[in-house]
This record gives sequence, structure tokens and C-alpha cells, in this order.
Amino acid sequence: MKPVDTRITSPTPTARKALLAAARSSGSLAWRDLDALLIEACRSPARLAGLVRSLQGVRLTGTATDELLGPALQLVAPGELGGEVDHFTLYADHVRRLPRLTREQEQRFARRLEFARARLEREVEARGLPQETRDAVLRGADCAALKAALAQAHWSGGSPVKLPCQHIGSPVQTTCSDYNLIRGRFVERNLYLVIGMSNNYRTYGVPVMDLIQEGNAALIRAVEKFDWRKEVRFSTYGAFWVRQAVERMITANRGMVRVPNYVQQKLRRLRREGKLPRNQRDVDLRDVSEQFDTTPEAAARLMETDRATLSLDAPVMDDESSSLGALLAAQEQDSGPISTAERRALGRRLQEVMGEALTDTEREIITSRFGLDGREPQTLDEIGLRLSVSRERIRQMQVKALGKLGKPRLMEELRDWL
Repeated sequence: MKPVDTRITSPTPTARKALLAAARSSGSLAWRDLDALLIEACRSPARLAGLVRSLQGVRLTGTATDELLGPALQLVAPGELGGEVDHFTLYADHVRRLPRLTREQEQRFARRLEFARARLEREVEARGLPQETRDAVLRGADCAALKAALAQAHWSGGSPVKLPCQHIGSPVQTTCSDYNLIRGRFVERNLYLVIGMSNNYRTYGVPVMDLIQEGNAALIRAVEKFDWRKEVRFSTYGAFWVRQAVERMITANRGMVRVPNYVQQKLRRLRREGKLPRNQRDVDLRDVSEQFDTTPEAAARLMETDRATLSLDAPVMDDESSSLGALLAAQEQDSGPISTAERRALGRRLQEVMGEALTDTEREIITSRFGLDGREPQTLDEIGLRLSVSRERIRQMQVKALGKLGKPRLMEELRDWL
């Protein structure tokens, strides 16, 4: 069986006139027939404007049977994928079910989008809206926003006037819906670009679904700005927009110090090209200063901003019962000047209170953990190694001991020292 030929050819002048006459007579035109007319019409803005005028009031049909505007993205139940899946896996499986676009299909999409936008602009301008309102509506191409703008523009006598163009199926609503339909399908067929790009940045400390959301917004903008006349595949053009949005998202949410995006891009590019070591410890500041044409001091500050930061509250175990701060030795806080005699008296009083409330093991853990015996504070691992107990068990006993010491009766005995 021979494959169906989906290529579109430009009709002859006679066939073009007959096709336009039939469309005006019936009031409808198939999307595939519109593709044939757009090949010649999109050669210049004047010809495109002429086609828009010729198809004034003509509805575009054949959406369900069109190979470009066919069924939308079909959702898949999580049970169909087998086992437990995360949001990224489920979303990626949905997107991969959509077929990729060929070069010819991308150009057809772009020409349709150009025609739909020109048609929408003509309808909006015919309503007499202010220039700033027209620009806002055309940027979003939102039917709801357009309806609100029309109602606001035609406010009369303290009550909104119900215009014919606000009814469902009106020319304004139809052209707006056509534009959103084409743009939405074009974006859906290229969502795989965002998934692939975002997946490459999964290790940069930003949730991958946040990167996908940012990349999708950039993809919509790329669809609107795509110029099919440049003879460039949309995947090449759209990947630039998506990569830029993802990297800006990472730059804005990574680290404590904000570094300009172009600096971060240059750092990543130099590492990919092998001009800078990937390991932070092996970086030579002279190489960095030469690559960025700056002083070694400025290069050192630049490399300092590239360091990752960790939260002391970040969990270090699967059950999230232990944090990173619990692994560090307790820091002695400076509570003001205290004499040697007062320090000794406080130490004796603490030992008496802990002797009454705590067991020998708990008292030893608290003393070693906070350095109450004059020695350096120890970590949970060091205490556990000495007592032949796991670090988690030491942490639990520490929490229990501190709870005992926090009772009102004991706090009252130590009130004079607090």
C-alpha cells in the first residue's frame, strides 16, 4: 500500500479563484485548502492581507480530519504505565506519544499561524479598541480578555452593551479561537524540546517540573516569533529560546549570590569545551582570569559565586528524622563576659541538675555534645563511635535528654544562670 501524499502545492490562478468563490459561497473552507492558498499569499504582506479580506466571514473547517490539527494531547492514566511513576515520567510519556513534525509541516503551521494572526488583528482593529488594549489582546490572544476589552470599550449609560461580536461563534471569537488552536497544536508537537532540554539540567538544584514550566512559556513565545522564511527548522530555533529560559531560571534560583546569566553561560561553555576544569578544586585562577579578561582577584570572587549552598535543615536520611546540622559539632555561643569562678559554679550546678534528671549515658552525651567538660564539642558520629552506638541512636538520646532538662522544675532551678 502506497503512503498518502500529504504535500501541498500552490493552485493555478484559475483554481485559486474557483476555490475562493466556493468558500465565499458556502461560507466555509477546509484547512488543507487554506494551506494551498497560503503558499502564494504568504509571499508578501499585501497578498496575505488580500487573502484575509477575501475570506472575510468564511469559517475554517475540517479540524478533526486534519493531520496537523487532529486530536489533542491524550492523557494516560498512571496505571497504564505500570508501577509508581513521578510527574515527570507521566508527563514525558504523554508528550512522546505525539508524532514529530517534518519541515513541510512546520512551514504549514507557521503559515496558518501568520494567517490567523493577521485575521485576528483585522477583526480587533475593526472594533475601535484603544491601541494599548489592542496590543494587550493580541499579545495574549485570549478570548476571555478580548471579550472583557470589548465590553469595557463599549460601556454606555452605566451598563455594558451586549455586542454581536461577543456572542459565541462571532467573527472575533472565531478568529481568536482559530489562532489559539493553531498556536496550541504547534506548541504541543514541540513539547519534546522542553523535556529534553530540562532533563539535561536536572542536577542543577531546581525541580525539573519548574524547568519544564519555564521552558514551555519560552516555547510559546518561540512559536509566535518563528519565521519560516529563514529556512531553519523550528527545533533549532525553539531550542535557543528554551535553553535561555531554563538557564535563566537556574541562575535566578541557584545559590545565595546572584550572578548574571551571561557569566554563568560562559562558565558552563568553558567547562564543556575543556578550557576550565569541571572539578572546583582543580580550577586555576590564572586560566579563569585569562578567559574572562579580568584580574585574579575578580576571578577568585567569580569562582566563589559558583559554589553550591546547603541548608542545615536538609535531611540526611530517608526518613528525614536527622538533619545536616545534627552532624556538625555544637557551636559555643558568646553570651557575654563570665568570670572563671562563675563558669565553674555553673558547671557544678549543671552536673548536679543533670545527675538528678538524666542517666549516666544521657549525661555523658550532653556533656560531650556541647563541650560542658571544657573540651571541644563532639559530633554525633564521634560520640557514637566512642559508645559503640549508632549516630541515630545518639541523636534520639540527645533529644530525650534535652526534653528532660526542659521541664519547668529544672528550668526554675537554673533560672539564675539563664
